[in-house]
Amino acid sequence: MGLKIGTFNTENLFLRYKLLAKERGSMGKKKVDPAKFIKEGGHINMLGYEILDEGQRKNTARVILENNPDVICLQEVENLETLKQFNSKYLNRKYPYAMLIDGNDLRQIDVGILSKLEIGGVRTHQFDKDDKGEIFSRDCLEADIFLDKKGTKILTLFVNHFKSRLGGEEKTSEKRERQVKRVVEIIQERFDTEINKANFIVLGDFNDTPDADCLKGLLDGSLVENVVARLPKSEQWTHYWEEKHEVNQFDYLLLSKALSKKNPKTLPKIERQGLADYAKAYKGPRFPGVGPKGTEASDHCAVFMEINI
Repeated sequence: MGLKIGTFNTENLFLRYKLLAKERGSMGKKKVDPAKFIKEGGHINMLGYEILDEGQRKNTARVILENNPDVICLQEVENLETLKQFNSKYLNRKYPYAMLIDGNDLRQIDVGILSKLEIGGVRTHQFDKDDKGEIFSRDCLEADIFLDKKGTKILTLFVNHFKSRLGGEEKTSEKRERQVKRVVEIIQERFDTEINKANFIVLGDFNDTPDADCLKGLLDGSLVENVVARLPKSEQWTHYWEEKHEVNQFDYLLLSKALSKKNPKTLPKIERQGLADYAKAYKGPRFPGVGPKGTEASDHCAVFMEINI
Protein backbone atom coordinates (compact mmCIF):
# COMPACT_ATOMS: atom_id res chain seq x y z
CA MET A 1 0.00 0.00 0.00
CA GLY A 2 1.25 3.49 -0.88
CA LEU A 3 0.77 6.45 1.45
CA LYS A 4 1.91 10.06 1.38
CA ILE A 5 2.85 11.39 4.81
CA GLY A 6 3.85 14.92 5.81
CA THR A 7 4.89 17.06 8.75
CA PHE A 8 4.49 20.84 8.94
CA ASN A 9 4.97 23.47 11.63
CA THR A 10 2.20 25.90 10.65
CA GLU A 11 3.57 28.77 12.79
CA ASN A 12 0.85 29.90 15.18
CA LEU A 13 -2.28 28.51 13.57
CA PHE A 14 -4.71 30.22 15.91
CA LEU A 15 -8.48 30.53 16.03
CA ARG A 16 -9.61 33.53 18.03
CA TYR A 17 -13.13 34.41 19.11
CA LYS A 18 -14.28 38.01 18.97
CA LEU A 19 -17.55 39.83 19.56
CA LEU A 20 -19.44 40.33 16.34
CA ALA A 21 -20.48 43.78 15.29
CA LYS A 22 -23.94 42.26 14.88
CA GLU A 23 -25.44 39.22 16.50
CA ARG A 24 -25.97 36.13 14.38
CA GLY A 25 -29.53 35.81 13.20
CA SER A 26 -30.24 39.51 13.77
CA MET A 27 -30.44 40.26 10.04
CA GLY A 28 -28.00 43.11 10.63
CA LYS A 29 -30.23 45.14 12.94
CA LYS A 30 -29.17 44.28 16.48
CA LYS A 31 -25.68 45.13 17.70
CA VAL A 32 -23.89 43.32 20.52
CA ASP A 33 -23.40 45.11 23.83
CA PRO A 34 -20.28 43.39 25.24
CA ALA A 35 -21.10 44.31 28.86
CA LYS A 36 -24.65 42.99 28.50
CA PHE A 37 -23.35 39.89 26.75
CA ILE A 38 -21.02 39.05 29.65
CA LYS A 39 -23.54 39.95 32.36
CA GLU A 40 -26.23 37.73 30.87
CA GLY A 41 -23.87 34.83 30.24
CA GLY A 42 -23.88 34.84 26.45
CA HIS A 43 -23.04 31.49 24.87
CA ILE A 44 -19.72 31.04 23.08
CA ASN A 45 -21.56 30.17 19.85
CA MET A 46 -22.83 33.74 19.74
CA LEU A 47 -19.27 34.90 19.20
CA GLY A 48 -17.47 35.16 15.90
CA TYR A 49 -14.17 33.47 15.20
CA GLU A 50 -11.39 34.04 12.71
CA ILE A 51 -8.24 32.18 11.79
CA LEU A 52 -5.30 34.58 11.99
CA ASP A 53 -4.08 35.81 9.54
CA GLU A 54 -6.46 35.25 6.58
CA GLY A 55 -3.98 35.76 3.74
CA GLN A 56 -1.17 33.97 5.48
CA ARG A 57 -3.40 30.97 6.24
CA LYS A 58 -4.33 30.61 2.59
CA ASN A 59 -0.62 30.24 1.90
CA THR A 60 -0.26 27.74 4.74
CA ALA A 61 -3.04 25.71 3.16
CA ARG A 62 -1.41 26.00 -0.26
CA VAL A 63 1.58 24.02 1.02
CA ILE A 64 -0.73 21.15 1.94
CA LEU A 65 -3.01 21.37 -1.09
CA GLU A 66 -0.07 21.48 -3.49
CA ASN A 67 1.37 18.25 -2.06
CA ASN A 68 -1.90 16.48 -1.21
CA PRO A 69 -0.69 14.14 1.56
CA ASP A 70 -2.90 11.34 2.84
CA VAL A 71 -1.85 12.20 6.38
CA ILE A 72 -0.39 15.51 7.54
CA CYS A 73 0.97 16.01 11.06
CA LEU A 74 0.94 19.61 12.22
CA GLN A 75 2.62 21.64 14.94
CA GLU A 76 1.64 24.98 16.50
CA VAL A 77 -2.12 24.51 16.22
CA GLU A 78 -4.26 26.13 18.90
CA ASN A 79 -6.91 23.44 19.42
CA LEU A 80 -9.09 20.84 17.71
CA GLU A 81 -11.68 23.39 16.61
CA THR A 82 -8.93 25.38 14.90
CA LEU A 83 -7.82 22.24 13.08
CA LYS A 84 -11.37 21.49 11.95
CA GLN A 85 -12.01 25.05 10.78
CA PHE A 86 -8.71 25.11 8.90
CA ASN A 87 -9.65 21.89 7.14
CA SER A 88 -13.15 23.16 6.34
CA LYS A 89 -12.34 26.69 5.24
CA TYR A 90 -8.93 26.34 3.62
CA LEU A 91 -8.49 22.68 2.67
CA ASN A 92 -11.87 22.04 1.03
CA ARG A 93 -12.79 19.47 3.69
CA LYS A 94 -10.17 17.16 2.24
CA TYR A 95 -9.54 15.42 5.57
CA PRO A 96 -12.47 13.64 7.26
CA TYR A 97 -10.37 12.75 10.32
CA ALA A 98 -8.83 15.30 12.68
CA MET A 99 -7.10 14.69 15.99
CA LEU A 100 -5.61 17.06 18.54
CA ILE A 101 -5.38 16.80 22.32
CA ASP A 102 -4.61 20.00 24.22
CA GLY A 103 -1.11 19.72 25.65
CA ASN A 104 1.02 21.59 28.17
CA ASP A 105 2.18 24.68 26.31
CA LEU A 106 1.19 28.00 27.88
CA ARG A 107 0.99 29.54 24.39
CA GLN A 108 -1.62 26.89 23.52
CA ILE A 109 0.34 25.52 20.57
CA ASP A 110 -0.35 21.83 20.13
CA VAL A 111 0.41 18.98 17.75
CA GLY A 112 -2.35 17.53 15.61
CA ILE A 113 -3.19 15.27 12.70
CA LEU A 114 -5.37 15.57 9.61
CA SER A 115 -5.97 12.31 7.78
CA LYS A 116 -7.90 10.85 4.84
CA LEU A 117 -7.65 7.48 6.58
CA GLU A 118 -9.31 6.58 9.84
CA ILE A 119 -7.43 7.48 13.01
CA GLY A 120 -7.97 4.44 15.20
CA GLY A 121 -6.20 4.38 18.55
CA VAL A 122 -4.83 7.57 20.14
CA ARG A 123 -2.67 8.01 23.23
CA THR A 124 -1.40 11.20 24.82
CA HIS A 125 1.90 11.44 26.69
CA GLN A 126 1.44 14.95 28.05
CA PHE A 127 1.28 13.60 31.61
CA ASP A 128 4.61 11.73 31.41
CA LYS A 129 7.10 12.82 34.07
CA ASP A 130 10.63 12.00 35.16
CA ASP A 131 12.60 13.03 38.24
CA LYS A 132 12.79 16.58 36.90
CA GLY A 133 9.05 16.90 36.28
CA GLU A 134 6.93 17.22 33.15
CA ILE A 135 8.69 15.92 30.04
CA PHE A 136 6.76 17.14 27.01
CA SER A 137 6.24 20.85 26.43
CA ARG A 138 3.29 19.99 24.16
CA ASP A 139 2.81 16.27 23.70
CA CYS A 140 4.13 13.18 22.03
CA LEU A 141 0.87 12.28 20.31
CA GLU A 142 0.74 8.56 19.55
CA ALA A 143 -1.81 7.67 16.88
CA ASP A 144 -2.66 4.58 14.86
CA ILE A 145 -3.70 5.17 11.26
CA PHE A 146 -5.91 2.35 9.97
CA LEU A 147 -4.70 1.19 6.57
CA ASP A 148 -7.68 -1.12 6.04
CA LYS A 149 -11.33 -0.99 7.06
CA LYS A 150 -10.95 -3.56 9.84
CA GLY A 151 -7.94 -1.89 11.38
CA THR A 152 -5.87 -5.05 11.11
CA LYS A 153 -3.06 -3.15 9.36
CA ILE A 154 -1.88 0.07 10.95
CA LEU A 155 0.77 2.76 10.75
CA THR A 156 1.70 4.27 14.11
CA LEU A 157 2.72 7.92 14.30
CA PHE A 158 4.54 9.67 17.11
CA VAL A 159 3.97 13.39 16.53
CA ASN A 160 6.29 15.74 18.40
CA HIS A 161 7.18 19.37 18.89
CA PHE A 162 10.20 19.45 21.18
CA LYS A 163 11.19 22.27 23.51
CA SER A 164 11.97 25.52 21.67
CA ARG A 165 15.33 27.29 21.80
CA LEU A 166 13.83 30.36 23.46
CA GLY A 167 16.03 31.08 26.45
CA GLY A 168 19.19 29.87 24.76
CA GLU A 169 20.27 26.68 23.04
CA GLU A 170 22.36 25.40 25.95
CA LYS A 171 19.66 26.05 28.56
CA THR A 172 16.93 24.35 26.52
CA SER A 173 18.82 21.39 25.05
CA GLU A 174 18.61 19.50 28.34
CA LYS A 175 14.83 19.30 28.05
CA ARG A 176 14.99 18.24 24.41
CA GLU A 177 17.32 15.44 25.48
CA ARG A 178 14.81 14.32 28.12
CA GLN A 179 12.07 14.37 25.50
CA VAL A 180 14.13 12.30 23.08
CA LYS A 181 14.90 9.75 25.80
CA ARG A 182 11.20 9.41 26.60
CA VAL A 183 10.19 9.03 22.94
CA VAL A 184 12.66 6.15 22.60
CA GLU A 185 11.21 4.56 25.73
CA ILE A 186 7.65 4.95 24.44
CA ILE A 187 8.56 3.21 21.16
CA GLN A 188 10.33 0.40 22.98
CA GLU A 189 7.41 -0.05 25.39
CA ARG A 190 4.92 -0.07 22.53
CA PHE A 191 6.63 -2.59 20.24
CA ASP A 192 9.01 -4.51 22.53
CA THR A 193 10.51 -7.49 20.69
CA GLU A 194 8.61 -6.63 17.47
CA ILE A 195 10.28 -3.25 17.16
CA ASN A 196 12.30 -4.12 14.04
CA LYS A 197 9.14 -5.34 12.28
CA ALA A 198 6.84 -2.49 13.28
CA ASN A 199 5.53 0.19 10.91
CA PHE A 200 5.95 3.52 12.69
CA ILE A 201 7.18 7.04 12.04
CA VAL A 202 8.50 9.62 14.50
CA LEU A 203 7.97 13.08 13.06
CA GLY A 204 7.61 16.77 13.81
CA ASP A 205 9.57 19.86 14.76
CA PHE A 206 12.53 18.85 16.96
CA ASN A 207 13.90 22.42 17.31
CA ASP A 208 17.48 21.26 16.84
CA THR A 209 19.91 20.08 14.19
CA PRO A 210 20.82 16.47 13.32
CA ASP A 211 24.29 16.85 14.85
CA ALA A 212 22.95 18.05 18.22
CA ASP A 213 23.92 15.87 21.16
CA CYS A 214 20.40 16.08 22.61
CA LEU A 215 18.92 14.33 19.54
CA LYS A 216 21.42 11.48 19.36
CA GLY A 217 19.11 9.04 21.15
CA LEU A 218 16.77 9.17 18.14
CA LEU A 219 19.19 9.92 15.33
CA ASP A 220 21.92 7.37 16.06
CA GLY A 221 20.36 4.97 13.55
CA SER A 222 19.52 2.19 15.99
CA LEU A 223 15.72 2.63 15.85
CA VAL A 224 14.83 4.92 12.95
CA GLU A 225 16.21 6.59 9.84
CA ASN A 226 16.22 10.34 9.25
CA VAL A 227 15.14 10.24 5.60
CA VAL A 228 15.93 13.95 5.04
CA ALA A 229 19.58 12.88 5.27
CA ARG A 230 19.07 11.05 1.96
CA LEU A 231 19.06 14.42 0.23
CA PRO A 232 22.26 16.28 -0.72
CA LYS A 233 23.66 18.12 2.30
CA SER A 234 22.83 21.53 0.85
CA GLU A 235 19.18 20.51 0.42
CA GLN A 236 18.50 19.18 3.90
CA TRP A 237 17.40 22.42 5.59
CA THR A 238 13.78 22.94 6.64
CA HIS A 239 13.92 26.18 8.64
CA TYR A 240 15.23 29.67 7.99
CA TRP A 241 16.31 31.47 11.16
CA GLU A 242 15.83 35.13 10.29
CA GLU A 243 17.67 36.52 13.31
CA LYS A 244 20.89 34.68 12.45
CA HIS A 245 20.32 34.23 8.71
CA GLU A 246 20.87 30.50 9.15
CA VAL A 247 19.28 27.47 7.56
CA ASN A 248 19.03 24.17 9.44
CA GLN A 249 17.04 20.98 9.58
CA PHE A 250 14.55 21.31 12.45
CA ASP A 251 11.75 19.19 10.93
CA TYR A 252 11.98 15.42 10.73
CA LEU A 253 10.48 12.26 9.25
CA LEU A 254 12.04 9.26 10.98
CA LEU A 255 11.09 5.91 9.47
CA SER A 256 11.17 2.69 11.49
CA LYS A 257 13.61 -0.01 10.42
CA ALA A 258 10.83 -1.94 8.71
CA LEU A 259 9.60 1.07 6.74
CA SER A 260 13.12 2.10 5.85
CA LYS A 261 13.79 -1.31 4.32
CA LYS A 262 10.54 -1.12 2.32
CA ASN A 263 11.48 2.34 1.01
CA PRO A 264 15.26 2.24 0.50
CA LYS A 265 15.58 4.76 -2.32
CA THR A 266 12.58 7.06 -1.91
CA LEU A 267 13.48 10.69 -1.35
CA PRO A 268 11.46 13.14 0.76
CA LYS A 269 10.31 16.48 -0.60
CA ILE A 270 10.94 19.69 1.33
CA GLU A 271 8.37 22.30 0.27
CA ARG A 272 9.98 25.77 0.25
CA GLN A 273 7.59 27.70 -1.99
CA GLY A 274 5.80 29.06 1.07
CA LEU A 275 8.85 30.88 2.49
CA ALA A 276 8.83 34.68 2.50
CA ASP A 277 11.38 36.47 0.35
CA TYR A 278 13.56 37.37 3.33
CA ALA A 279 14.70 33.71 3.29
CA LYS A 280 17.49 34.43 0.83
CA ALA A 281 18.85 30.89 1.01
CA TYR A 282 15.94 29.79 -1.17
CA LYS A 283 16.31 30.87 -4.81
CA GLY A 284 13.39 28.98 -6.33
CA PRO A 285 9.81 30.01 -7.16
CA ARG A 286 7.26 30.93 -4.52
CA PHE A 287 3.53 30.42 -4.37
CA PRO A 288 1.43 33.31 -5.71
CA GLY A 289 0.83 35.73 -2.86
CA VAL A 290 3.97 34.76 -0.96
CA GLY A 291 6.44 37.65 -0.78
CA PRO A 292 7.37 39.97 2.11
CA LYS A 293 7.37 38.97 5.75
CA GLY A 294 3.82 38.40 6.92
CA THR A 295 2.79 36.56 3.77
CA GLU A 296 4.76 33.37 4.40
CA ALA A 297 3.03 30.03 4.86
CA SER A 298 5.32 29.46 7.84
CA ASP A 299 8.90 29.99 8.92
CA HIS A 300 9.27 26.20 8.58
CA CYS A 301 9.16 24.06 5.46
CA ALA A 302 6.87 21.07 5.30
CA VAL A 303 8.44 17.66 4.66
CA PHE A 304 6.56 15.07 2.58
CA MET A 305 7.30 11.53 1.52
CA GLU A 306 5.60 8.75 -0.41
CA ILE A 307 6.03 5.47 1.44
CA ASN A 308 5.12 1.86 0.76
CA ILE A 309 3.80 -0.12 3.71
